[in-house]
Formats: sequence, structure tokens, C-alpha cells
Amino acid sequence: MRVKGQDILVMLKLSGRTAEDWTYLELAHELGMSASEVHAAVKRCEEAGLYNPSMRRPKREALREFLVHGLRYVFPARPGALVQGLPTSYAAPPLNQKLRFDAREAPVMPFPQGPARGPEIAPLYRSAPFAASSDDQLYQLLALVDALRTGKARERKLAVEALTSLLGTR
Repeated sequence: MRVKGQDILVMLKLSGRTAEDWTYLELAHELGMSASEVHAAVKRCEEAGLYNPSMRRPKREALREFLVHGLRYVFPARPGALVQGLPTSYAAPPLNQKLRFDAREAPVMPFPQGPARGPEIAPLYRSAPFAASSDDQLYQLLALVDALRTGKARERKLAVEALTSLLGTR
């Protein structure tokens, strides 16, 4: 069993939902995935200890711990070529209000309809920018995850604080 990028996307999406508030088909539609991909992601996360099947929710503290301490080793990311996309990492909410940066160098998740142009940060899964474009909470969580994957110490520290608050842990 190996956790995949789409598994993290599914867990981040579920972190903002209640147990009764979703079906595999609805989640698949919102995430730009198939229902079988969502189901497989949930099963892998259950095996990895990131998902509680009886509560139908992610184990928030386990998810936070994995994101903070393991994600950058399992899913490393480096800025790439200039592309059109959604601002991410320190260039997106909530970190963009706490840090100064040159907008011309702000990282983006590739998305043709995105409002910015900058160095590409490869998303955890190909449909992540699409899913983030219509869900503000998911967008913030994905941006924080990208800050954890790519950021320097200060960015990572601020990302951990914001992630902890958004996930409702500690």
C-alpha cells in the first residue's frame, strides 16, 4: 500500500465535510476524479491510518502530522517553468497576507483559467487546481500543503500554524 497524491487531495476535501455530507460520486465530481479513484483513495488512507471509516472522516491529527512531517519527503516539489495558474504556497491565502513577495516570482498551480503567471508547482494530483478553483477552503489547504512542500523555514512555520487552525487540530 502506497499513499498517492490524490489520496491527500481527497482527505483535504473531506476535512471540510461532515460524515453525512458526501457520497463518492459527489466527491468525484467536485474533485475531477472518478468515483472508483475516490473510493480507492479513501481505502488507502484508511490503511495508512489517515481515515476513520466508522466516522467517515479523516483522522485530523494524523493527517496534520503527515502533512507537516512527511509530505515534503513523499511528494517533494520544486518551482518549474513559468505557467498560467492559481497562486499557491505563500502567494495564496492565508499566507499571502503574512509574507512579502515579488508577485512576478509567486508560485502557481497550473490552471489555464488562473489569474496569475509564475513558476509552476506541480500539484499533488492533476485535477487539484480545478477542484481548488471552486472551493475556497480546499484552495487554502492546498496552498498550505504547497508551502509545506516547497517553503523555507518561516513559510513552513506559518503554514503549520494556519493548517492546524483550518483542520481544527490541537
